[in-house]
Amino acid sequence: MSTRFKFILVIAVIAIFALLITILLDIKNTYLELGSIRTELSQVKAEFTKYQTLVQKVNDIDTKFTQELTRAKAENNKLYNNVINGIGRLHLNAQQNNLQTNQQTSPSGMDDANTCELTGEARQNYYLLRDDIITKDAMILGLQEYIKNVCLAE
Repeated sequence: MSTRFKFILVIAVIAIFALLITILLDIKNTYLELGSIRTELSQVKAEFTKYQTLVQKVNDIDTKFTQELTRAKAENNKLYNNVINGIGRLHLNAQQNNLQTNQQTSPSGMDDANTCELTGEARQNYYLLRDDIITKDAMILGLQEYIKNVCLAE
Protein backbone atom coordinates (compact mmCIF):
# COMPACT_ATOMS: atom_id res chain seq x y z
CA MET A 1 0.00 0.00 0.00
CA SER A 2 1.14 3.41 -0.76
CA THR A 3 1.64 6.14 1.78
CA ARG A 4 -0.91 8.26 0.16
CA PHE A 5 -3.53 5.47 0.43
CA LYS A 6 -2.63 4.91 4.13
CA PHE A 7 -2.95 8.63 4.78
CA ILE A 8 -6.41 8.77 3.15
CA LEU A 9 -7.43 5.64 5.07
CA VAL A 10 -6.31 7.17 8.40
CA ILE A 11 -8.15 10.43 7.59
CA ALA A 12 -11.27 8.45 6.66
CA VAL A 13 -11.12 6.42 9.91
CA ILE A 14 -10.65 9.64 11.94
CA ALA A 15 -13.59 11.27 10.11
CA ILE A 16 -15.80 8.23 10.70
CA PHE A 17 -14.73 8.14 14.36
CA ALA A 18 -15.49 11.90 14.72
CA LEU A 19 -18.84 11.38 13.03
CA LEU A 20 -19.66 8.50 15.43
CA ILE A 21 -18.68 10.64 18.44
CA THR A 22 -20.90 13.47 17.18
CA ILE A 23 -23.80 11.06 16.67
CA LEU A 24 -23.31 9.57 20.15
CA LEU A 25 -23.23 13.08 21.71
CA ASP A 26 -26.43 13.97 19.85
CA ILE A 27 -28.06 10.77 21.12
CA LYS A 28 -26.95 11.59 24.68
CA ASN A 29 -28.35 15.15 24.40
CA THR A 30 -31.58 13.77 22.97
CA TYR A 31 -31.97 11.42 25.94
CA LEU A 32 -31.31 14.29 28.36
CA GLU A 33 -33.92 16.44 26.61
CA LEU A 34 -36.32 13.52 26.61
CA GLY A 35 -35.89 13.19 30.39
CA SER A 36 -36.67 16.87 30.96
CA ILE A 37 -39.65 16.65 28.58
CA ARG A 38 -40.96 13.66 30.53
CA THR A 39 -40.63 15.63 33.77
CA GLU A 40 -42.50 18.57 32.25
CA LEU A 41 -45.14 16.23 30.88
CA SER A 42 -45.65 14.71 34.34
CA GLN A 43 -46.11 18.21 35.78
CA VAL A 44 -48.57 19.15 33.05
CA LYS A 45 -50.52 15.92 33.63
CA ALA A 46 -50.67 16.65 37.37
CA GLU A 47 -51.93 20.20 36.73
CA PHE A 48 -54.45 18.92 34.20
CA THR A 49 -55.76 16.38 36.70
CA LYS A 50 -56.01 19.13 39.32
CA TYR A 51 -57.97 21.37 36.93
CA GLN A 52 -60.24 18.49 35.96
CA THR A 53 -61.03 18.00 39.64
CA LEU A 54 -61.76 21.71 40.04
CA VAL A 55 -63.98 21.74 36.97
CA GLN A 56 -65.88 18.73 38.31
CA LYS A 57 -66.37 20.50 41.67
CA VAL A 58 -67.66 23.61 39.90
CA ASN A 59 -70.02 21.49 37.77
CA ASP A 60 -71.30 19.69 40.89
CA ILE A 61 -71.93 23.00 42.66
CA ASP A 62 -73.65 24.42 39.59
CA THR A 63 -75.83 21.35 39.17
CA LYS A 64 -76.79 21.31 42.85
CA PHE A 65 -77.80 24.96 43.02
CA THR A 66 -79.46 24.97 39.60
CA GLN A 67 -81.67 22.09 40.70
CA GLU A 68 -82.47 23.82 44.00
CA LEU A 69 -83.23 27.07 42.18
CA THR A 70 -85.48 25.31 39.68
CA ARG A 71 -87.34 23.55 42.49
CA ALA A 72 -87.76 26.77 44.52
CA LYS A 73 -88.98 28.74 41.49
CA ALA A 74 -91.45 25.98 40.61
CA GLU A 75 -92.78 26.09 44.19
CA ASN A 76 -93.10 29.89 44.00
CA ASN A 77 -94.95 29.63 40.68
CA LYS A 78 -97.23 26.98 42.16
CA LEU A 79 -98.07 29.23 45.11
CA TYR A 80 -98.70 32.16 42.77
CA ASN A 81 -100.96 30.10 40.50
CA ASN A 82 -102.87 28.77 43.52
CA VAL A 83 -103.52 32.32 44.72
CA ILE A 84 -104.54 33.49 41.23
CA ASN A 85 -106.88 30.50 40.78
CA GLY A 86 -108.40 30.92 44.23
CA ILE A 87 -107.06 27.61 45.55
CA GLY A 88 -104.84 29.24 48.16
CA ARG A 89 -104.44 32.58 49.84
CA LEU A 90 -101.57 34.90 50.39
CA HIS A 91 -101.09 35.36 54.12
CA LEU A 92 -99.26 38.43 55.31
CA ASN A 93 -98.34 39.39 58.82
CA ALA A 94 -99.28 43.02 59.12
CA GLN A 95 -99.45 45.25 62.12
CA GLN A 96 -101.31 48.50 62.34
CA ASN A 97 -100.01 51.20 64.59
CA ASN A 98 -102.83 53.09 66.29
CA LEU A 99 -101.63 56.64 66.46
CA GLN A 100 -103.56 59.11 68.54
CA THR A 101 -104.79 61.84 66.23
CA ASN A 102 -107.67 64.26 66.22
CA GLN A 103 -109.76 61.73 64.30
CA GLN A 104 -112.32 59.67 66.09
CA THR A 105 -111.39 56.08 66.66
CA SER A 106 -113.81 53.21 66.57
CA PRO A 107 -115.14 51.91 69.87
CA SER A 108 -112.75 49.55 71.56
CA GLY A 109 -115.04 46.54 71.20
CA MET A 110 -115.45 46.77 67.42
CA ASP A 111 -113.01 45.61 64.77
CA ASP A 112 -112.99 46.68 61.17
CA ALA A 113 -115.10 44.32 59.10
CA ASN A 114 -112.88 44.45 56.01
CA THR A 115 -109.89 42.18 55.69
CA CYS A 116 -106.63 43.47 54.37
CA GLU A 117 -106.06 42.31 50.78
CA LEU A 118 -103.36 43.09 48.25
CA THR A 119 -104.30 44.37 44.84
CA GLY A 120 -103.66 42.07 41.90
CA GLU A 121 -100.62 44.06 40.85
CA ALA A 122 -99.21 44.11 44.38
CA ARG A 123 -99.77 40.36 44.65
CA GLN A 124 -97.94 39.79 41.38
CA ASN A 125 -95.11 42.08 42.48
CA TYR A 126 -94.89 40.14 45.75
CA TYR A 127 -94.28 36.89 43.86
CA LEU A 128 -91.87 38.56 41.44
CA LEU A 129 -89.88 39.90 44.39
CA ARG A 130 -90.02 36.51 46.03
CA ASP A 131 -88.71 34.94 42.83
CA ASP A 132 -85.85 37.46 42.72
CA ILE A 133 -84.99 36.71 46.35
CA ILE A 134 -84.95 32.98 45.62
CA THR A 135 -82.60 33.58 42.68
CA LYS A 136 -80.27 35.84 44.65
CA ASP A 137 -80.18 33.41 47.59
CA ALA A 138 -79.23 30.54 45.28
CA MET A 139 -76.54 32.67 43.63
CA ILE A 140 -75.06 33.75 46.97
CA LEU A 141 -75.11 30.23 48.41
CA GLY A 142 -73.55 28.86 45.22
CA LEU A 143 -70.79 31.47 45.30
CA GLN A 144 -70.12 30.77 48.97
CA GLU A 145 -69.81 27.05 48.29
CA TYR A 146 -67.58 27.77 45.26
CA ILE A 147 -65.27 29.92 47.37
CA LYS A 148 -65.18 27.39 50.20
CA ASN A 149 -64.75 24.22 48.10
CA VAL A 150 -62.81 25.48 45.08
CA CYS A 151 -60.97 28.73 45.80
CA LEU A 152 -59.95 28.01 49.39
CA ALA A 153 -59.33 24.30 48.76
CA GLU A 154 -56.27 24.99 46.62
